[in-house]
Amino acid sequence: MVKLVVGIGNPGRQYVWTRHNIGFLLLDSLASRFLGAFREAPRLYASFAKVEISSEAVVLMKPTTYVNLTGKAVLAAKKFFDVSMEDILVVADDINREFGFVRFRQDCGSGGHNGIKNTTQILQSNHYWQLRLGVGRPSYPGAEGVADYVLSSFSLNEKEKLNDFLEKGIEEILPWLGC
Repeated sequence: MVKLVVGIGNPGRQYVWTRHNIGFLLLDSLASRFLGAFREAPRLYASFAKVEISSEAVVLMKPTTYVNLTGKAVLAAKKFFDVSMEDILVVADDINREFGFVRFRQDCGSGGHNGIKNTTQILQSNHYWQLRLGVGRPSYPGAEGVADYVLSSFSLNEKEKLNDFLEKGIEEILPWLGC
């Protein structure tokens, strides 16, 4: 049995430290903790690392499809690794929650997140797990403001708290991973 953990984010150096890439950042921390190394897998539209956690095979995946098309990569990995819906976890930013908020649950909606919407649409189900990481909401109104906000870098104050925040997210999912 394999578990699949998908971080939502955008590929490219310019996005590494943006709020939209907090899913990638959490996977980088998880890979570091369990000695995984990411490698490119063009057929899966992603880079991935295989790790073993409590004698369980876990695939950590960072799609290269950009946030709004995450579902294509999730479906490809689901088929390739023969993963059941219950063994899929998607890690995403959440602008509806303050920075530092963590929520782990199954069978939930998108909360307006386009990567989650696309994943649910492509998988034709929301029966997978989500780890939502609060990144706060922009102080300026409008959809353009939201897009600019999630594609902007963390504030200095947030950067100082980021490692603890990522650790909090990892601690939340470790029982699901078998720890």
